[in-house]
Amino acid sequence: MITKDRNFYKLILSIAVPVACQNLITFAVSMADSVMIGRLGEVPLSAVSLANQLFFVFMILSFGIGSGGNILIAQYWGKGDKEAIHKIMSIIYKISIIFTLVFMAIAAFFPRQFMGIFSKNGTVIELGSQYLQIIFISYIFFSLTNATINVLRSVQTVKISIIVYSASLIVNVFLNWVLIFGNLGFPAMGVRGAAIATTIARLIELIIALGFMMFFENKIRFDVKHLFKTDMLLLKDFTMVGGPVIINELIWVLGSSALTYIVAKMGTEVVAANSINNVVWQFVAIFIMGVGHAGAVIIGNAVGATEYDKAKEYANTLIALAVGLGLMGGVVMFSIRPYVLMLYKVSELTQQLTMQVLAVSSIILLFQSLAFILMIGILRGGGDTTFVLVTDILFLWMIAIPLGYVAAIILKLPIPIVYLVLKCDEVIKVVISLLRVKSGRWIKNVTR
Repeated sequence: MITKDRNFYKLILSIAVPVACQNLITFAVSMADSVMIGRLGEVPLSAVSLANQLFFVFMILSFGIGSGGNILIAQYWGKGDKEAIHKIMSIIYKISIIFTLVFMAIAAFFPRQFMGIFSKNGTVIELGSQYLQIIFISYIFFSLTNATINVLRSVQTVKISIIVYSASLIVNVFLNWVLIFGNLGFPAMGVRGAAIATTIARLIELIIALGFMMFFENKIRFDVKHLFKTDMLLLKDFTMVGGPVIINELIWVLGSSALTYIVAKMGTEVVAANSINNVVWQFVAIFIMGVGHAGAVIIGNAVGATEYDKAKEYANTLIALAVGLGLMGGVVMFSIRPYVLMLYKVSELTQQLTMQVLAVSSIILLFQSLAFILMIGILRGGGDTTFVLVTDILFLWMIAIPLGYVAAIILKLPIPIVYLVLKCDEVIKVVISLLRVKSGRWIKNVTR
């Protein structure tokens, strides 16, 4: 049954719209980077795209840590327990820093080895290594900002993220223009300029986010002193609830990197086409992701307040929204294909491949919309993190990756068919997740 609770729709809009705006700004940053570097040619675009696979793994893992904490914080916020929220925040910050240092070390000390996983092209490896040896500094800034924004989202404070990422967009685009192409008297630094611009923009994000948390935030009232205490019971809860989320995101992103590896084996033009497709996907999926994250907060709040029937109503409504958003997004993605290519200076072959990949991606978007909102918005929000872990990983690693490898490397099928095979797990996840939601066994109150 679709909910008639007007408060639900108000909450969805009050959270989803700012989150969508945040995603739109993040997309604009990615788009600006992609287009500006793409003006340098396919090799620099491929180099930065492959180098950013390390950041992609790190980013998804950071989101996993934040999402694991979000489940607990959202339910404790529904329960009204601020002291528990302080302790959970302390755990999130500490774990985030530990993981960040690992990824910073890989980028700083082993950039060529990392690039060598994805490409044998000497120029691609060299350019990607130059990028990594600068961009690694930004990882710590991103990690702390992401943790802060995720915590605030759990208690329905979301507008600050628009300010944070708007400032980042302005700084990043301006510095890209200055440093990549050598404007205002600066030398043209190419991919190194892009790395410096992004690093400075990430620092601005952190300054604004922490400044808000320290001087303006009035719901949680987190203090630095909370960092020096660790509640072992809540750490155990975080491990039990957030652990599957972190493992889920880590193994999923490794699987995504495996898919990138398969794509990379098909040539530089295919990598460039896939990079453009990823940017377009970010654009059309902006509101889908906003609704998914909003749903996780609202359902988590309802479960924490033991309003289980209301949580089920909200879940049904989110599924209906997922279908509508997926269909609309697919139409938009298919329609804008020719206009997207006007922004890139790529070969005719890359243009043809991009048109084909975007066409297939527009069909798959409906299933991606349903899968994201079902798994991230409903099941995780309800505390059913282990089920999401098993479902997400099983079909990616057991079906999509093996079949994709066979289709691309062994059978050498046409690119559109390969891309369809690489995304086939989305359809299966939708069916399994719908059955899980219908069963009602996904509602798990994880508060003490």
